[in-house]
Amino acid sequence: MCSKCHTSSADPASGKVLFTDFSYDNAGVPKNPENKFYTLAAKYNPAGVNFIDLGLGGQLKIASENGKFKVPSLRNIALTAPYMHNGYFMTLTDVVRFYNTRDVASAGWPAPKSRRT
Repeated sequence: MCSKCHTSSADPASGKVLFTDFSYDNAGVPKNPENKFYTLAAKYNPAGVNFIDLGLGGQLKIASENGKFKVPSLRNIALTAPYMHNGYFMTLTDVVRFYNTRDVASAGWPAPKSRRT
């Protein structure tokens, strides 16, 4: 159901297909343990490995928006790895596998950083 958020309708202003609806969504992406941000000095990341990027909710200070990130364009997506806001996925195959199985208990995905809405 990629086209729900990554629409193929032409943008009214530019007339180009941008493959995004410009919304903010919480896809339930797991925390990326490989993200070097977690190992930065306390000056830059006071929470260390306990840091949780709240996305839109952190900016707006509205808990119901926690974990939401802007739906990106898919234009030239094959050239922009890693994927998701935190770089959790290295391939598009992994992204599609995640979306196809994230709601299946036996899939074995780590818990998301922020609760999905």
